[in-house]
Amino acid sequence: MRNSIYLIRKDFFLVRKFLLLLIPYYIIMGFTNIDAYAVFALLPAMLILLNACAMDVLDNNQRFQISLPVPRHQLVLAKYLSLIPYAIISLICTLLLYLAGVFSGQISEPVAWRELLLTIATFPVLASFYLPLYFWLGQKGMQIVNFAFIMLIMLNITATSHLAKRFPALLDWIHPQTSSHILLWAIGGVAYIFLLYCSYLISLRIFVKKDI
Repeated sequence: MRNSIYLIRKDFFLVRKFLLLLIPYYIIMGFTNIDAYAVFALLPAMLILLNACAMDVLDNNQRFQISLPVPRHQLVLAKYLSLIPYAIISLICTLLLYLAGVFSGQISEPVAWRELLLTIATFPVLASFYLPLYFWLGQKGMQIVNFAFIMLIMLNITATSHLAKRFPALLDWIHPQTSSHILLWAIGGVAYIFLLYCSYLISLRIFVKKDI
């Protein structure tokens, strides 16, 4: 676990300058469409991950890391554990945007916790598809994959904001419901964990057999 923490710190060191770009991002989002603040929690976390992986590819860090006395499974695990601080950073920044909207009088409703947490939860799902590609492709094709994921996230944010405004009833299922929905949420939670675990196993299998 200690090795994983050091590896996560390494990723933060690589993206330290990129984190500063979150400031103008949230300022722009605050001026353009602050009512949809919950939707903007997805892009920063995903961009941090893409940037960290891109820097790894650029510096050929995988070749260096396998020369360390660290098992390959810990290298893979560290990438998946890094999703947690990335999501927390994105959540905190989004809450700060919400507070700015409250103090400026643009937002009067309480925090939309369910919409916000569901948006944050989407990040590991996307990462579960991205990370196996990262470990598989390495330097070959990752620029195209990164561009494709950025476009996918941007289109998703635009579409979600548009649908939420045009069809408010579409997201009614997000709000608190009766206890009959507990089973549905439980099944969804198990499927969510299963997806992440399968992604980890695929990435691990790829990386263990990969000749770098």
